Formats: sequence, C-alpha cells, structure tokens
Amino acid sequence: MKHFLYAGLAAALLAACEAPAWQKTGASEAMANDDAQSCHLKALVTPSPYAKPPPSPYAAATVLDADDARARFERMEYRNCMQDKGYSAKR
Repeated sequence: MKHFLYAGLAAALLAACEAPAWQKTGASEAMANDDAQSCHLKALVTPSPYAKPPPSPYAAATVLDADDARARFERMEYRNCMQDKGYSAKR
C-alpha cells in the first residue's frame, strides 16, 4: 500500500513540475529534439558526484532521498548541457 502512496505522490509532483521549453535562435524543431535527447542521455549516464547514503533502519526514506538526489542531479546536468549547446529556457 505504501508503494501506491509513493507512486501517487511522485506522479502528482511530476505533474506540478512543468519542464521548460528550450529555444535557440536558428535551431529547427528536429535539431532541438536531437539536442534534448542527447543531453537527456548524457544526464542519465553521468555518474553522480553524491555518495550513496549508508544503510539505515529507515530504508524507505533513504531510498527516496537517494532517488530524489539523483533526479535533481540529472535535471541539473540536462539543464547545463542544453545551456552549453546555446539553448535558453522559456517558461
């Protein structure tokens, strides 16, 4: 039952966080999609600089914290990659 609660909470949080649209002067939609996909893959495979948390009797909270830290790192890595390619975020 707890897993459904966490999944529901995660879905609600993700729905509330709208991803920004990326724009670059002179870039076609196909080019922007290719750059976004390559940045997404780069963010997924880049090792996180954060150490894994030690085992805890509160394992569920630790796993959620580690997953949250990884997700924040991937968003930051993706944003930096897109900015390095010359894109700017528009909301």
